Amino acid sequence: MASDENGEKTEEPTQQRREDFRKRGQVAQTKELATVLTLFAAVLGIWLVGRFFMEGLVELFNKTYGEYVATAVKDGNWLLIARYSSVVAFKLTAPLFALFAIVSLAASLVQVGFLYNEEAMQFKIERLDPVQGLKKLFSIKSVVEGIKSIFKMGMVCGVVYLLVRNEIFTIPHLQNFSMTQLISYIFWLVLKLLAAVGGLMLFLAAADYLFQKYNLEKEMKMTKQEVKEEFKNREGDPLIKSKIRQAQREMATKRMMEDVPKADVIITNPTHISVAIKYDGTMAAPTVIAKGADLIAAKIREIAKENKIPIVENKPLARTMYKTIKIGQSIPRELYTAVAEVLSYVYRLRRKKVN
Repeated sequence: MASDENGEKTEEPTQQRREDFRKRGQVAQTKELATVLTLFAAVLGIWLVGRFFMEGLVELFNKTYGEYVATAVKDGNWLLIARYSSVVAFKLTAPLFALFAIVSLAASLVQVGFLYNEEAMQFKIERLDPVQGLKKLFSIKSVVEGIKSIFKMGMVCGVVYLLVRNEIFTIPHLQNFSMTQLISYIFWLVLKLLAAVGGLMLFLAAADYLFQKYNLEKEMKMTKQEVKEEFKNREGDPLIKSKIRQAQREMATKRMMEDVPKADVIITNPTHISVAIKYDGTMAAPTVIAKGADLIAAKIREIAKENKIPIVENKPLARTMYKTIKIGQSIPRELYTAVAEVLSYVYRLRRKKVN
């Protein structure tokens, strides 16, 4: 992998960095997808409700330029035409606009899902800085976006020109068309234009999305130092964690040493290992209440001597219990006999002292 000495972003982004970018609203998406889906939705909508739309449009023309005009001229009630035209226009266009709104929302959800950008909702005074605004306006990113927009517009105009060029010969004959024929012709011409432009925009949207994704991945890359800092923030400083673990071990050892005086016997190796065992009538089996090696083993023996607790040397038993039994855990069945012999010996010593 390339060197990171100069702070070069050579590392792949972590999941945390991806989530941070997403929270700031920095996600790979293309505005063209909404345009494409809207165009195809328009084609689908016109195809599905085209007959209804045409009939409504013909009726609107016939009435507003026929009987309603005569009534308005006669009675001076031009408001009737305006009200009727508005209602019919709303009925004809409302379903299409509703479809466009749903498709536009779906285009965003398909690309980025539900995204709540809390940072974008916050008020920041620096956003009102005209100097920063001009810098963004004339930044390399803005220039690239402007060139892309001009290129897209040129391609769209080229497609429209190729489709409309052949219709030029039909235009002189439109004067002989009836209103129904004229609307039908315009309807199919618009449908054809929308389909062609939609196909072109779909190709441009796919290319733009890949370009946006590439740029975002490049921007999200991290330096080795950033990866280390993120790991440290997520997992915690190794030095601090080490100190915490050391403090926890010290506390556990202290609690364990406080339990040593309660033991019935200390089984040793004899010098390297010490295991403290306790047993009373309430226990199902003898229990290890403390254990340790080297310095801790010596400390356990010292406390045992201070509290006159018997110390029994049994190398195999001490070694086995130290390795296999945790503090607070009962003696397993396979060690019952060996531990019972030790406890019997201890109880005999106690009886002799009493006598």
